[in-house]
Amino acid sequence: MSQENIELVLSGYQAFLAGDFEAIAEMLDDEVEWVGPEGELDAVRSDLVLEVLAERLVDLPRVVLERCIAAGDRVVVYFRASETIADPDDDRPLQTRRSYTIGRYAGVITIRNGRVARIQDYPHVHAALEAVGLAGEFR
Repeated sequence: MSQENIELVLSGYQAFLAGDFEAIAEMLDDEVEWVGPEGELDAVRSDLVLEVLAERLVDLPRVVLERCIAAGDRVVVYFRASETIADPDDDRPLQTRRSYTIGRYAGVITIRNGRVARIQDYPHVHAALEAVGLAGEFR
């Protein structure tokens, strides 16, 4: 079951990057909850989660999924967002561009009956790992 959960999350990640909200909608439980890092409820119901995702897709920087770890019915995800910026002091047309990390995201996605039932944001990956009982397992 854990591998199936990882595959579902990876499919959702690919669908998000492609802007395929129909595919994402099929992956979400109708009563999915999205909880922010402070425990506040960001969205309840699949239509509201889709709205949040659509807002995040606008002006999306480069997003890389760095970790996807199964823990029973939950999957820990860890993303890094970065931008590539030209050096303003280098006027060469094919200059080296620098990539900068501009943010990180950690969360725990709960899968029930093959669908995403809950998304819980965390301030960092260690908090997400601790939430699923894997604190100290990964460095």
